[in-house]
Amino acid sequence: MLGFEKKIGFVFSGGAARIAQECALTEALVEGMTPSGKKVRPHVIAGTSSGGLNAVALNAVLRTKDGMGGKHAFDWHDYQRILFSLTDGNVFDITPLGIGKIIIENIPAGFVLDTKPLRKLLSETLSKMGFDTLGSLYLPTYISVVDRYTGKAYRLFSRDPDPSIRDLPLLDVLMATAAIPVAFEPVKIKGFKGEFFDGGVGRDGIPVEAMIDERCSDLYLITRMRGDETMVGVTAFKEKRPKIPKILLNTLLAMEYMMNDLFECEVDIAPRIARRAYLYLPKLYKQYPLLGFNTQRKQYEETLAWARNNDPVRIKKAPRKVGRRLRFFHLMDYIKPK
Repeated sequence: MLGFEKKIGFVFSGGAARIAQECALTEALVEGMTPSGKKVRPHVIAGTSSGGLNAVALNAVLRTKDGMGGKHAFDWHDYQRILFSLTDGNVFDITPLGIGKIIIENIPAGFVLDTKPLRKLLSETLSKMGFDTLGSLYLPTYISVVDRYTGKAYRLFSRDPDPSIRDLPLLDVLMATAAIPVAFEPVKIKGFKGEFFDGGVGRDGIPVEAMIDERCSDLYLITRMRGDETMVGVTAFKEKRPKIPKILLNTLLAMEYMMNDLFECEVDIAPRIARRAYLYLPKLYKQYPLLGFNTQRKQYEETLAWARNNDPVRIKKAPRKVGRRLRFFHLMDYIKPK
């Protein structure tokens, strides 16, 4: 039984196509590849959107490191192989038929891009890992989703006392947490009433609040690069791949601003719910687009190189009465180069 004195939590933000950044940061922490050389292993994990996918992958890696993977062994190299071979076509349908359906079928149904390829990829990956239900995960894990009709955020917990929650199909849960509104179709989770959006569009852009009852001694917020220039701006238009409708990019831009605001609030909360809270946020040479999945190897290698020279930063507890502008610059201390 874990005691209060030493309980470490990892919290993963969403990031869509920036998923490889969080993978590299996590590997650096777990394997002691940071300047301090300290190996940091979580006892409990929370993730939203692509952070939910990272949370599941970390479950598989740690189970294998403990010698309990068996025929479902899955290590960092396995995870990297999946990421490095990732393309846009592995996530959404960019075949001529798929593109043709955008106007005729998808938009009238309330979304733009068909994510059947992602469901297929995740199904194959979960089969390799040996995870089928939420409760089959190795560590206590929270995955956030948002109800399409009510806007309520749910933190689905792998150790929930309710067996109906533990028995939820993990594939459905992951598809739901990654269902970016407008871009992707809302997802039904078998055994759970409703349709669900990406967990990052609610309170859980980075699900720090999922850890409130965990009484962690140390909490690590692991996220992709952020900054003044949004990931879905000019860069996305310069990518040489099937053109994404401008209306979708504008919608994602508005969501990005909103999620950055929520992220700032969660950073402020973190040191109030754990004895020590740390932010691991890379400063890379360039921004990467939200829906450009062809650059995973480059993002991973650049982020890992950064992590080898940078430890997580301790988050200072901000004054309780603080204006939005002060809180913003409190966060920007971590983002802007010194």
